[in-house]
Amino acid sequence: MRTTPALRTTPAALGALVTALLTAGALSLGGASPASATASPTHNHDVVWGTIVAPVDLKIRDAPSTSASIVAKLPADSQDRVECQTRGTNVWGNAYWYWLGGVQGWASAAYVDTGGQHVPSCATSDPCKEYKPCWDTCQGGYNRYH
Repeated sequence: MRTTPALRTTPAALGALVTALLTAGALSLGGASPASATASPTHNHDVVWGTIVAPVDLKIRDAPSTSASIVAKLPADSQDRVECQTRGTNVWGNAYWYWLGGVQGWASAAYVDTGGQHVPSCATSDPCKEYKPCWDTCQGGYNRYH
């Protein structure tokens, strides 16, 4: 097989191009200030994780009420995102319920440990209004949908 000059120079040209690109990248990093060259860790403080602390599987409901339909169950020590809180049926002296974003249902705050993190109110921060019933304690119901 006959090799043309173009085929013989292609690997050399590619090698030179790669070297030039790597050198340019090193130069641009070398000229950066120390503060901008080091990436600082980022933390999403908006995400609240809750750990299930119920003695048995926790019943996740379609409304913040012990009489609402069960949509799922979560075992003890499992975790889910706590999106927001609202008031509902009182469970062991705690009237708050959390909307869990992963399982898409309500859990009594009496059985969810958030590690002391602030959970926003569903009235002011409703990240899930497209797919959950509206719970409006002022109008006394949860059967209205957005």
